[in-house]
Amino acid sequence: NIIGVVQDHASPFNIADNLEVPYFSDEETFTLLHMHEEETGQLFHREVKEKICANTANQPGLVNAFAYQLVERNPQKEIIDYDDYLKVEDWFLTEATDKNISNIISKDKECRDFVEQLLFTEEKVKYQVNDEKIKFLHSHGLIKKDKDGYVEFWVPMYRKAVYDAFYPYANGEGGRFFRHVDSHSLLEEGGRVNFDKLIDNYKDYVKRRSFKYFREKDPDTGEHKSLKEAALAYSFETYIQAFLQEVEGKSYLEPHSGLGRCDLLLNIEGKEYVIEFKIYQSPLKFEKGKEQLAYYSKAMGLKEGVYLVFVPNTVKLANIKEQVETISGITIKTYIVQYDEEKDF
Repeated sequence: NIIGVVQDHASPFNIADNLEVPYFSDEETFTLLHMHEEETGQLFHREVKEKICANTANQPGLVNAFAYQLVERNPQKEIIDYDDYLKVEDWFLTEATDKNISNIISKDKECRDFVEQLLFTEEKVKYQVNDEKIKFLHSHGLIKKDKDGYVEFWVPMYRKAVYDAFYPYANGEGGRFFRHVDSHSLLEEGGRVNFDKLIDNYKDYVKRRSFKYFREKDPDTGEHKSLKEAALAYSFETYIQAFLQEVEGKSYLEPHSGLGRCDLLLNIEGKEYVIEFKIYQSPLKFEKGKEQLAYYSKAMGLKEGVYLVFVPNTVKLANIKEQVETISGITIKTYIVQYDEEKDF
């Protein structure tokens, strides 16, 4: 019982500092937050509670850190809202030091290929506790065994933090994307994004520059440190971030536990969009990705989703194509970015 571990008049958000506590359930996290509400009268918006549960996987230390930061930063607010949550999430990813993430990053050489395989491909990996990489990453909260006996991500915030840690921020490519196009021409009247033009401009960049600048090299050996699949994903996200700087928009990489997919939420002039980008694996997974995006878009209250898939130029199947479809009442716009598995890296 969560109430049983909070003693005397201590803040309920200090429990993880005092003793070992197993992962909470959603109900226990809600109970913990409700204790603060009853004690102070300050409320958490339900969406904030749900986001804390989903993105921390109810890991006690993270629940504690998020809740503590939220109340410390907003002592006078009656209701802590989603914007407050996003500021704390950004703090966690860009400023806070987490020992689990630090330990994973310190094992760069041993774990990077394996973690990038999980991040950027949908290839299933059997969960074997005697595998040293799996044992290490599980002990630090990054992965766990799913219901079918395969590896899945565990704490979505750790997944996101590792994704950011491997991101090649300093390659200088961000300034090249909009040299040949006025970024504001990519917005329609009313401020909505014209994704046809936006993606066409990205494809033009890829033809000029390929993806090789997004693969990090070891300064000592000159060998690549990252997978080809990582270069594809990081290239597109860097492009989107450059676009957002041009039009003064924001983005949030939505954490989740699935393998091989990245959901990027955009907010431009008060309008929200969701883009799922991934690397092509098979016709079945290509179609399944559309259904996942439709489900996710509906859950976000959006009427459409953008589905961008990197496809090797050797794949010639008729159904792997760009199109606009309606799936479960949601408009799904599919874009294909072809690449050469040898020349583009």
